[in-house]
Amino acid sequence: MKIKYLQFPLCLIQEVLKDRKNGLNKCVDFGIFRFAKSQKVNLEKVARQLSYEYHRRAKKLPDGLYNVINEAKEEGRFTHEDDSGIFIFDNVFDPELNVTELEIMFEENNDFKEQAILHYQIHQATEDTNITLGSNAMERYEQAARIQANYEAKFGPDAMPSVKPSLLCQFRDDPKQDIDILLAYIGISSLIGQRNFISTSKPVIISRMIGAKSKASNQAFSKTKESQAIVTKYSKRWNMDKLLLSLAEQKFIMYITRPHVSVVYVSKYMEPEELAELIRQSREKHSLKNKIKAASEKI
Repeated sequence: MKIKYLQFPLCLIQEVLKDRKNGLNKCVDFGIFRFAKSQKVNLEKVARQLSYEYHRRAKKLPDGLYNVINEAKEEGRFTHEDDSGIFIFDNVFDPELNVTELEIMFEENNDFKEQAILHYQIHQATEDTNITLGSNAMERYEQAARIQANYEAKFGPDAMPSVKPSLLCQFRDDPKQDIDILLAYIGISSLIGQRNFISTSKPVIISRMIGAKSKASNQAFSKTKESQAIVTKYSKRWNMDKLLLSLAEQKFIMYITRPHVSVVYVSKYMEPEELAELIRQSREKHSLKNKIKAASEKI
């Protein structure tokens, strides 16, 4: 199963505000590791893939995996292809001997097994994608996980927005892209979740743009230097209106507001007429429920 969307805690936006590239890398790495760890594995397939990579692209193996296999080879517990003819019949891969040897090593070394499983899961998740993990991806993932744990210990469960990995990488790799567009999109996506649309307000959108899900976290995060710039800029109506219009023009979201009303209706991108119809249908359904409730009280 390949990655289509990455999920990461909203609080990581604070890391993006501090250091754009490093912060977005944390979002990407957290999302990849989270997705990869959810994938079921077969140990035989893990061993088969590991044998192939050791023989054909050893430099891409994590040092921990390579060193354990290399040590086993030196001790005669892992057979190298030069000694066994593992690649036979026009270079077809047939590592049955290695599979058995690696399965024994898994039984003897649980840390090695867990690292091999995770490496396989990441390979399966990122295969045929443009996603590549840096050498310190695991470290960034663990940092991000600690940030999430600390946030949730103080403020409760965080929101988990879903974003295409290509979009995160696009804004990470091109500093000319307006990062506020991405922050607003992530924040609004965290509000919408799996629903068709939601009603919210501009202050709530600003709060999500700085990575704050709740009032308490907003009070804490809005004090940081990086957050203050966002809050100050988009508390001005003209700037927020321009930002929402840019998001809609670039087909990130759609929104509808009414004159002299603080409510903002936002959805994933659709035509404005379609969003208006969804809002109308929702109101009619809500009105009908109220009528049924009122009628029931008269019985």
